[in-house]
Amino acid sequence: MRLPELLRTAAFRLALWQGLLFLLVAAVLAGIVGWQVHMFGRDQLRAAIRADTQRLLEERDEPDRGGLRDEIAERLRAGGTEHTLIALLDAHGKRLTGNLPVSIDLLGLAPGWHTVDMPHGYYADDGDDASAALWLQRLPDGGMLVVGRDRTGLNQLDETLASAFAIASGAALLLALIGGLLLGRSYLRRVRVVGASAQRIMDGDLAARIPARAQGGDEFDLLARQLNAMLARIQSLMESMRQVSNDIAHDLRTPLTHLRQRMETATRATDAQALRAALAQGQHDIDQVLSTFSAMLSIARIEARERRAGFGVVDLSVLLSDLAADYAPVAEERGQRLATRIAAGIAVLGDRRLLQQLFANLIENAMTHSPVHTEIVLNLTSGGERHFLAVVADRGPGIPAAERTAVFKRFYRLDRSRATPGSGLGLALVQAIAELHGFHCAIEDNAPGTRVLLRGARAAPAGSGDLS
Repeated sequence: MRLPELLRTAAFRLALWQGLLFLLVAAVLAGIVGWQVHMFGRDQLRAAIRADTQRLLEERDEPDRGGLRDEIAERLRAGGTEHTLIALLDAHGKRLTGNLPVSIDLLGLAPGWHTVDMPHGYYADDGDDASAALWLQRLPDGGMLVVGRDRTGLNQLDETLASAFAIASGAALLLALIGGLLLGRSYLRRVRVVGASAQRIMDGDLAARIPARAQGGDEFDLLARQLNAMLARIQSLMESMRQVSNDIAHDLRTPLTHLRQRMETATRATDAQALRAALAQGQHDIDQVLSTFSAMLSIARIEARERRAGFGVVDLSVLLSDLAADYAPVAEERGQRLATRIAAGIAVLGDRRLLQQLFANLIENAMTHSPVHTEIVLNLTSGGERHFLAVVADRGPGIPAAERTAVFKRFYRLDRSRATPGSGLGLALVQAIAELHGFHCAIEDNAPGTRVLLRGARAAPAGSGDLS
């Protein structure tokens, strides 16, 4: 990987910004700590100077200038004051004694604290910027006592703190840059994997997926799993589209061929009755084609999730009870019986009209494939406070196990059903509505016959649970 490419990665920029933010925070912290340490050192230095001053005033033999001057001279002769500065001035500002360099002008300085620069080379170990802190105290006779100490230790402490901060900042910035490069390399490698998978998909390999850990992982794994789910959905839709195109070409060819034959018959008709019969048959074929397209459009709208915005709480128990009341007389006319076992108080979140269409399709499908003197079952039971189970069962010929998944595809019809009216879109519509509502639809053997099971989440806690 080229360095310029790594420097342009978001991970490197993020690490760099974090490093700069760390430096800013560290600078503020170092400033606060340095200032506190400096003030502590300055206070300690001033406390030592005040103590020296107090001892000089307490140890003088006489309360006049001469006694204090002798005390200062005695101290200077005794030694040990190489970093202590003392000066005694009379009322006119004349120096009487002390070791304060004469180059330091004390005239005009008011009593109190002052910082002065020391002459170059005064202290052998102070370098070029030696300075001293002085305390000037007015004496009762008008003279001035000056006591001070050099600031070498305080200056060195400030320089040590500044150097430590500079070294730590440089190391932190270097580590941030190295970390950014490593992170950028890792992120860039992951992005290239995603890009390679995307390129394979653009080249036509819709089965390509982005590598991701099945559980856990980082944000790339989470994104990869979501993208893979999206790709699986896209692949399913593309395959469905190709299948639909093939099925349309196959299943609509028959009614369109019939329609052409009806038109040819109509053109050859010699009387009005034959013409009307041919037109009526042609109208029936057109209605069959329009019905097929209407069902396909309904499935397309449902799969596009256009109706989810209109969802509301639907009392599924009441809905199925109403459907049972509507279809029970129809079943009796066909020599069948509709048996129901519907638990009360089960509500779901969904579209009432679509749910009604879903169960109507299942009931009509069961009635179509059930022989006379058989029972069709419509059950709705509670699966706890959060789920429900709906079952529509018949005693027909059943669906082979190998085809129980395929029957949900568009235009798919069993071999024995090809001679019966229908487009093969009924169960496809059921599956589309179920997926829109988040229900799971499955087919089982009813020995004999077929059981269609719908499982889903409830919108509210169960009611009394009584069966009607």
